[in-house]
Amino acid sequence: MSSCYRLADRGNRRVLNCCRSIVSGNNLGQNSCCSALLRSELVNVILLKEVNIPRRQQLAPPKPLSGKERRLLNPNHGLVKLFERNMDRLISRFLYPHLSAIWNPYAWLIEHRFRVAETTLSPPGWPEGIPTLRVLLLSDIHCGIFLKPETLAQVVKFLMQLKPDLVVVTGDIVTGHSREVRPFLDSLAPLSRAPRGAWFCFGNHDYFGGDPEEIRIGLQAIGIMTLKNESVKISHGTGSFVLGGIDDLILGKPDWARLMSELGTPHILLSHNPDQFYDAAGRGVALVVSGHTHGGQIRFTHGPPIIRQSRFCLDEGVYSFESSVLVVTRGLGSILLPWRWGADPEAVMIDIVPAK
Repeated sequence: MSSCYRLADRGNRRVLNCCRSIVSGNNLGQNSCCSALLRSELVNVILLKEVNIPRRQQLAPPKPLSGKERRLLNPNHGLVKLFERNMDRLISRFLYPHLSAIWNPYAWLIEHRFRVAETTLSPPGWPEGIPTLRVLLLSDIHCGIFLKPETLAQVVKFLMQLKPDLVVVTGDIVTGHSREVRPFLDSLAPLSRAPRGAWFCFGNHDYFGGDPEEIRIGLQAIGIMTLKNESVKISHGTGSFVLGGIDDLILGKPDWARLMSELGTPHILLSHNPDQFYDAAGRGVALVVSGHTHGGQIRFTHGPPIIRQSRFCLDEGVYSFESSVLVVTRGLGSILLPWRWGADPEAVMIDIVPAK
């Protein structure tokens, strides 16, 4: 009862009337309708909350790459990737749903450990004459069993208070099935308020189950557009830039020819898997933004990732090769276990300024 009035105190008189009818016992036939109304208004109420996430951290300068960095085991193919995919399905669909009622620590972890990493970049191939572009990079949200819609709503609320010009979501928006995005659409919707729009590309988990088209349609309904081997031209200030998205390296079908067929080389490329960076650099892409690695998700302090998702050692942070720059975020969500250690969940805010 008291929670009903707390909701109503925020100005929602329709909710107040429903709460009163439920408590008084009058109009009992309307109680189910009132309950539905309360649920429908919940996300709106959450977005009215003042969100304070003080953990902000500056990323290190770009790490130069030789192009020869390799791991002996390629995590993008073979038995390792097959094992990961089947374990994700087993845990997300059959095991964890029975445990979540008694063990669900990820909301607590995001509240206490989520950070915003920040960097300022001047990629050599960036167009001249346009003002600073503020880009919010999100990845690996992994809607589903570990993340709650209200937790995501609070994170999105805070991030949009930082006033990004452009929002990019680089894949793995779900964990094990395309339908998992449905309960989270209202929480994601504020991202589309960025002046230069919100854009998405597919990751490997977006192909695990169901139909990826369901994800695209759902995101489009809230104003987030999907780029799958395609590009768009976006005006900014007195100039413009080209934004592209390449399909996932592992389960998608990357098509570079189609990506560049109409607008040429993108200035910013969304690529879920950072191991497509060298392909992008070879085509002259100025900035590539990626996720996929989770920063290892579990790693010892100042130690290497235990789970290594990049063949080319592109685990997290900022890298440079020739005239191209790569930003890899740890991402927001989690897989296999509802926990991270040594690789806290994050979003990255990138300020792109023209080279002097």
